[in-house]
Amino acid sequence: MDDKELDKLFGFDSDEIKPGDKDKEGPAGKEEPAKKQEPEKKQEPAAEDRTDPEDKPEEKPEEPAITEEEAEEAEAEAEKAPGKEERPHAEEKEAPSNKHAPKPIKKKAPAKHPAAEKTQESETSIRDMIPLSNATIAALVLAAAFIAMVLCIIFLPAFRVRNVNIEGNVVLSDEEILNMTGLEYNAHLMSGVSGNIFDILCLNYGKTEQMIMEKNPYVESITISVKIPSTVTIQVKERQKIAYIKTADGYIAIDRDGIVLELSSADNASEVRPVICGMEIDGAVLGEKLTIKNMNDFKKAIIILGAILNADNASVGGDYCMFENTSEVRILPSGYIFLTIYSKSGNMVQIKLNGTDKIDENMAWLLYLFDSNAFDQVTSSGAFDMTGDEFIYQEYK
Repeated sequence: MDDKELDKLFGFDSDEIKPGDKDKEGPAGKEEPAKKQEPEKKQEPAAEDRTDPEDKPEEKPEEPAITEEEAEEAEAEAEKAPGKEERPHAEEKEAPSNKHAPKPIKKKAPAKHPAAEKTQESETSIRDMIPLSNATIAALVLAAAFIAMVLCIIFLPAFRVRNVNIEGNVVLSDEEILNMTGLEYNAHLMSGVSGNIFDILCLNYGKTEQMIMEKNPYVESITISVKIPSTVTIQVKERQKIAYIKTADGYIAIDRDGIVLELSSADNASEVRPVICGMEIDGAVLGEKLTIKNMNDFKKAIIILGAILNADNASVGGDYCMFENTSEVRILPSGYIFLTIYSKSGNMVQIKLNGTDKIDENMAWLLYLFDSNAFDQVTSSGAFDMTGDEFIYQEYK
């Protein structure tokens, strides 16, 4: 039988035979017919020896042994540089696996956004530079409170000047006092404050008050107080000009303590009254006490002028002011004192005194005479002697 018959007998179709089927053996005891000789295939290794070349572990050069100190340093560097993959201290070799064993799947770490890495780096650097201890937190809270207080003081309308009350000023006007304080309507309350930062924030006008008293000798004392909202109260105590002293250059205005209040020229002599004559001046500085050689005579003149002021203040119902009409006080070396006073009608009366005994009583009686027009019954100026038990008026001829 030929090959085709044999194939038909066993149910094989010669056209369906594949190249790989030629190595299969036929039924027992039968040999396959000889076919075209094909090149020999290489013998495949056994199943246990067959391993996918890709599954073979890569041979890596041995790394030098890492000490514990080097490992700790590597960990510290990895923490300081987030985003970089940490290098393992020692790489473990994978054991060769069977061909059919499933390959381990390596999970890739999710990629970090550059902005997140930058934020993390900045937070790490801030934590390294400023350790958030309790003291640091307390300092930050205080700083925030301080900044908030400053902003409130600067921007709130309650810290704008709306009402100003000035009390006690007679010689100085309200405008002059406001100019000295530096305050204006709708200005900030801080505009009149001078001093350090704590004086400014506390609205302490102490240094401003001191500056005003130094610059203006009429201001004996001044108190500036603030009441929120928007109210400033200024209390002034002025020095009272009691007399002038004639000098070679003009006139010096003084108070009862001898403090120099003004320096005037001799051109306005008619407006200068009363004048203390006969004083020997060593020096005069504005705002400071006058230096006088014959200080006892100066004190007597101050006592007499003080008694005249007291008599005016005690007068009830009269319209005559004796102090304003007193022109001159002269102390003679003999001890006698002469006053020059003008009456209501303009008559000049020179009063002679022998001292300051009973000075208040005598000035009160003298005011009564001027106020009752007793000296206006005469037609000319004259002298009034008050040194004896009886007072005598003598008219000038």
